[in-house]
Amino acid sequence: MTKQKKVKKQIRLTKPKKVIFSFVLVIVSIFILLIVELVLRMIHYGDDLNLFIDHPWERYEEYKVVNPEVGKKYFNKLRHPLPLHDMFGKEKPENGFRIFVMGSSTVVGFPYEENLAFSKILHQRLQDSYPDKHIKVINTALTAINSYTLLDYIDEILKERPDAILIYAGHNEFYGAFGIGSIEKTNRSRALTFLHLDLLSFRVYQLLRNTINKIHKFLPGNKPEEFVKGTRMKLIVDNKEIAYKSDVYTIGIAAFRSNMESLLAKAAKRNVPVFISEVVSNIRDLPPFGSVATDSYPLASEIFDVAKQFGENGDFNKARENYYLAKDLDGVRFRASEEINEIIHDLAGRYHAALVQMIEYFEQASPNRLIGNTLITEHVHPNIDGYFLMAEAFYHEIVDSKLIGEQVEPIHFKNSDYYKKNWAYTDLDSLIAVHKINSLRSYWPFQPLDNSSSLHYLDTYKPVSKVDSLAFAFVKSPDPDLRGIHTEMARFYQARGDYFKAFKEYHAAIKFTPFYAKDYLEAASCLMHTNDFFLALQFFDQSLQLQKTFFAYYNKSEILFLMEDYAGAIDALNTALELENTPQSREKVLKKMHKIYFYSGDENKMVETLAEIRKTDPGYQPAFPENRKSFAFLIPAQVQDQVDNAYRLYKSGNYDQALTEFLNSLEIKETPLANRCVGDILFSRNNSKAIIYYQRAYPGYKFDVDFLVNLAILYVQNKLEKKARKVLNEIKQLDPGNEKIRPLEKNVRELDK
Repeated sequence: MTKQKKVKKQIRLTKPKKVIFSFVLVIVSIFILLIVELVLRMIHYGDDLNLFIDHPWERYEEYKVVNPEVGKKYFNKLRHPLPLHDMFGKEKPENGFRIFVMGSSTVVGFPYEENLAFSKILHQRLQDSYPDKHIKVINTALTAINSYTLLDYIDEILKERPDAILIYAGHNEFYGAFGIGSIEKTNRSRALTFLHLDLLSFRVYQLLRNTINKIHKFLPGNKPEEFVKGTRMKLIVDNKEIAYKSDVYTIGIAAFRSNMESLLAKAAKRNVPVFISEVVSNIRDLPPFGSVATDSYPLASEIFDVAKQFGENGDFNKARENYYLAKDLDGVRFRASEEINEIIHDLAGRYHAALVQMIEYFEQASPNRLIGNTLITEHVHPNIDGYFLMAEAFYHEIVDSKLIGEQVEPIHFKNSDYYKKNWAYTDLDSLIAVHKINSLRSYWPFQPLDNSSSLHYLDTYKPVSKVDSLAFAFVKSPDPDLRGIHTEMARFYQARGDYFKAFKEYHAAIKFTPFYAKDYLEAASCLMHTNDFFLALQFFDQSLQLQKTFFAYYNKSEILFLMEDYAGAIDALNTALELENTPQSREKVLKKMHKIYFYSGDENKMVETLAEIRKTDPGYQPAFPENRKSFAFLIPAQVQDQVDNAYRLYKSGNYDQALTEFLNSLEIKETPLANRCVGDILFSRNNSKAIIYYQRAYPGYKFDVDFLVNLAILYVQNKLEKKARKVLNEIKQLDPGNEKIRPLEKNVRELDK
């Protein structure tokens, strides 16, 4: 018998079976991925990379905040940057107006901390201008991002019902996250980049990315970021020379146009107004970082020298033209070329966005209209004057749009200089910026790339004072605490009796982290030492929104007493006693009540309160001066000498000089006395502006009948019937027998006809 060789028969699947098998394989794979995804979420692996999250702190459950971890979505190789601490209510109030601000490091406020971000300045100006609105300005910016991130943000921003979106962006298109010249790019495809961003919402994909990143770090030649010296500006760059109009340049420009067009289209579809700004650069005082030789264009350095020569010869128009060309030819692309601004102009027109002409604002404020170090700290980031100028540009564009209201009442308007003089920043903030800029300038691209020195600015600088030491330590620290150093400086000044400087430090800390009632209380206490009682009252009220305290209500009562609001002062004391009814606090409250009843003329309450006091302090013998200084004459320290001098001129009949002095003081600090006296002088001259100053003086004189009579007359003259009637009722309540009541009533009735 012969052995037959067994042949294994190959099984072939029919086409329908292949389809079924493939379908089952896909379903099983998806099921496995879902199981892994659920497990990863259960063990809290990965990050919530949404732009907004619920506020994690107690007492803030009704708020959302910009996610501090959102930067991890865009930065894989470098440490992710942090956003500002801006928060907003989950529910939008009926009178709410919500503005979202988009951009990168300039919008963050670099080289300053967030108390000097232009969005903070803009928010305060808008809120003061429209006091009947509840305005929120939410800054979503991150350092070193570009239009890819902005487009990724827009859907989440639109979900939060914005009333307006502000955009200042364009400098980071090549080196920002996913830029064509950045180490943080994924690939050259926009579609794949956005697919990557979408997939990052899955923990499985985050696991895959993190695993690849860890393997990459262990490959030969790769060093972790903490072992590589340099700034983010140095470390983020992959392609260090991108020639003007080259293929790589064209890809970057095209990406900006496509991303911004998609963003504006989404906003337009939802009918959300957008204010988009030109971007500005230091053209005069910063030579090109790199000159790239091409057949089509001259070297950037040569054109920069030509521009300087034109400037020296006094031909500033030609100088400006060549400075801009030199900047555009700069092969190290940290400054946006003017092609970026041309795209901004084009897209603003096509999508009916409001164009903020920032270049014009900066050129007007620059010597010979050449933007340089007078407004810019290095290549693109403004100094303090520059950030106030940015806020000014956006402010006027928003006001002119009439989006929030038809007009800003003159009584509510203050110019940019007034805000700058009274803003929450100190020498500490300025020195932090100095150290940041000096550190930045000690690395490429400000220094040659082959600079082999192992010692840089932060290694060699020696601080020269306490404030300088705190600023320098802040910049060097891997975990800096801005609130901590501002409050430390505040206590330093308090110990030396310099309460105005102490207040400024507390105020700066509050702008950075507005969550601590203690900072508001300390700031208010300092203000009381400087006679700035109106502002102190505001800070006490703000502290009470965070925490009800005996201290706040007790001191609030003192301010209301000085303002002759006796009923309000008693109410504040009663509330204080409800919070802290110890024998000591009760005695303090009763003694203050007794003083209030004395000056208000309430003899029955005065006798009753005195009897209560003597139950625990039988020998108590109060002594109250018959005459006390009027509240209006309690002048804040920073303008006290100026206002006192102006008032002497006023009383001596030198009204012209007094008017000048009072107006100069009002440019520094608003005071009821200065406003009242300016109003009186203008009223006597039948000047229509008198009503503005009277309205501003009103909080300090609302119990002064003579003042109220003049204010009522002005309201009648300006045909403001409701306001005239309100003031007339106040006069009747304060002095029912006043002889001016009857003629005023007649004049008010005539307004109804």
